[in-house]
Amino acid sequence: MGSFWKKITGFFSKLALLEFLHPLYIRMLEFLQTLQVLRSNNMLEFQPVTAHSQPIPAPFRIDLQLFAAEDEGRTQPASERRRREEREKGNVPKSPEVASAIVLLAGIVLMYLMGEYFFMRSYYLLRKYFFGIRSANVISSEAISELLNNALVDITQLLLPLMGITVVAAIVGNVVQTGFLFAPRALAFNFGRIRPNFKKVLPNRQTLFGLAKSLVKVAVIAWVSYFVIEKDFFRILMLGNMGLEESVALITFTAFKIFIVVGILLLAISVGDYFFQRYEYEEALKMTPSESKREMKEQDGDPSLQARRRQMARDQIKKSKMLAEVPKADVVITNPTHFAVALEYKPNKHRAPIVIAKGVDDFALRIIRVAKANDIATVEDRPMARTLYDEVEIGQEVPAKFYTALSVIFTKLESFRRAFRNAS
Repeated sequence: MGSFWKKITGFFSKLALLEFLHPLYIRMLEFLQTLQVLRSNNMLEFQPVTAHSQPIPAPFRIDLQLFAAEDEGRTQPASERRRREEREKGNVPKSPEVASAIVLLAGIVLMYLMGEYFFMRSYYLLRKYFFGIRSANVISSEAISELLNNALVDITQLLLPLMGITVVAAIVGNVVQTGFLFAPRALAFNFGRIRPNFKKVLPNRQTLFGLAKSLVKVAVIAWVSYFVIEKDFFRILMLGNMGLEESVALITFTAFKIFIVVGILLLAISVGDYFFQRYEYEEALKMTPSESKREMKEQDGDPSLQARRRQMARDQIKKSKMLAEVPKADVVITNPTHFAVALEYKPNKHRAPIVIAKGVDDFALRIIRVAKANDIATVEDRPMARTLYDEVEIGQEVPAKFYTALSVIFTKLESFRRAFRNAS
């Protein structure tokens, strides 16, 4: 019996050379080793089963569910963190059918609007190069090289509008689904992309839907082609009696009708495919209850995140208190838009002006608005505003080096107030 187990383990060792069978190899080895231990300890019995024999219970019963992978079931909706991480990887819900249908419709509409230009330009190029080759006196490598370069330039100019509209349509077809997205991580090399994925081969909801979608597209193209050609069938039979221009016009218009109808129907199919891909994306992003709890714990338990939240709360409370003190100020020194410092000075109470509020950028503008709403004077002094903001904290007196400049400001303000009181 020992040689039997050696042969079995040797067989699976050879299979383990294939990387994608490695997890199965480990699991089977564990299973075989467990069976061998149980049999050696007489805890496992193999009973022959015949047509008339009754199943004999073994002393030890193995539950194969113990060897199954743990799966709680992905029932929890994806968190914003998970969605953001997947988007950074370039994993977003989108359907390639939408961009293909828009590119097809854009190209057909352009061909319809500029069909005469394309036809006449193509006719001109054919005449130019066919007659140019026939009338050439000397054929050399330089002449052929020049001819090919000119032909490449002319063909590029001919196809440039068509190529431009298709590129724009392709970009629009992707932007309407995912928005403007730049994911450098999607361009990085990932070995997992080239590993065989047998789940895509086995029948599942995605593959069955793709098969049904392909069959529907083939049926739509065949039905539209039959319906349009059937309407123009007798006219097509009379092509031999028509001139070249009428024949080309008939064939072109028939093809245009087929393509435009097929493009519209394919666009409708692509919309359904987009919603299906979005549904599949949401299902794939779902989390197990344990994953959801772990992520919630990581987010709420991050010390740096909690410290940042507390700091933001303290800053908000501090700003609210400063705005409440602005109406008590005597003057606001501004930058004028980047810095604002509110000063209060009561001669019988303070030895020097006190900074009661200060702010930068948006908060500076809020201080200025509150000051104007309460008829507080604002004085523009860029150096003083920047220095006061950097050097003086809330509730502190201004340094002595500003006394001269501030005395001039307060003297002017007092003279304005007296003049205003006398005038009133």
